[in-house]
Order: sequence, then structure tokens, then C-alpha cells
Amino acid sequence: MKSDQKRLADFKAKVSTVFTQLELPISVYAATSHDRYRKPRVGMWVELLEDHDLERAGTVDLDNSFFVGDAAGRRASGSRTKDFSCGDRNFAANVGIHFHTPEEYFLEEDPSPFIREFDPTVVLQEAAAISTDATSEPFSKAVSLEIVLFCGSPGAGKSSFYWRHLQPLGYARVNQDILKTREKCIKAAEELIGEGTSVVIGKRIPPNM
Repeated sequence: MKSDQKRLADFKAKVSTVFTQLELPISVYAATSHDRYRKPRVGMWVELLEDHDLERAGTVDLDNSFFVGDAAGRRASGSRTKDFSCGDRNFAANVGIHFHTPEEYFLEEDPSPFIREFDPTVVLQEAAAISTDATSEPFSKAVSLEIVLFCGSPGAGKSSFYWRHLQPLGYARVNQDILKTREKCIKAAEELIGEGTSVVIGKRIPPNM
């Protein structure tokens, strides 16, 4: 069996060969471990924004952005086997952009039925149907200085909610996936609060909990 380093070297060589033939300006982001960069986690998206200085609110038009992927949670149909996961679709949902399968985008096929192991939008819709006073009003800043804590599994939409609703209101984000340690997160949050900036803290819950 090939070592991980050999497989990585082979992958880089193939990518370079394809790019040479295409002669197009293309960037490749690939997760080689089950870390914050692995879909549906949004580490690669955050890295892309940082690399191209796109972190400021409104710089990326999320409504007109889209992601094309084949890990779409589609059921088996005809000669096609079911998708191996729903990671690509969940990644797009977590980032907050539209999603298409290759067949939908390139071949203009109709969307295929798909299954998610966990779909937070369904949970929210069911909760809204039960509640008599549920509203669809966007998040509003209740006080001038506060800490908002997000708890949820990967792909639940924490990052998407932040970029859409809280970042435009001036909230800063503290993320342990990026800062690595709890101590660094606490220090960053304390500094931001000390400067008078409201803070959003994301807590990822492992899927098996």
C-alpha cells in the first residue's frame, strides 16, 4: 500500500498536470486529515477568505455564490449507486451558499432526491410549527456589548448564521478550530470585550454525542 506522503505527492502531480493543460487560474484546497478543513467543516472556506482578504462583510456575495459537489446524499436510482455521503451539500449549507450536483450544474438535470442524517432546517421548521409565537425576524442586537454562544454539530449552520446575521452587526468571532486552544479563545474573547466589541463563540459538538 502507498504511504500517505506518496499518495499526497501523486495527487499534487496529477493536479499540476491538469492545471498545465487547462491554462486557467485555479486554486486547490484539499483536506488531508479529519480536521477543521474536512467537509462539512468550513476550515477551507475560512482559509480561502483569509488568503484572498475576503473576510470583510459584504465582500463575498453569498446569495450569488454556489458550490458544486458529488457528495450530495442522493439515493440510489437506476444504474447510479447512492452517494457516499452528504458532506458537500452540508458544507454549502454551513457556509451559506447554494449547492448543485455536477449533473445539475453541467448537464442541467433536475435535482435528485437526497437524504440528510441530520438537517437543522427541519428541526427549526418543526419547532416553529409547534410554537404559537414563532417569528422569522432576523437576529437583532439586544444590548451594546454581549457574548453569543453557538453550540452545534459540524454542518449545523453556525458559521452561516454568523456570516449572514452577526458579522454585519459588528460581532467578532472566536473559533477554537482556528485558535487551537481554549486558553487562546478565552484571551481573544477578553481582549475583544475589553475593546467594547461583542463576541460570538462557536462550540462544536461531536456527532456521536
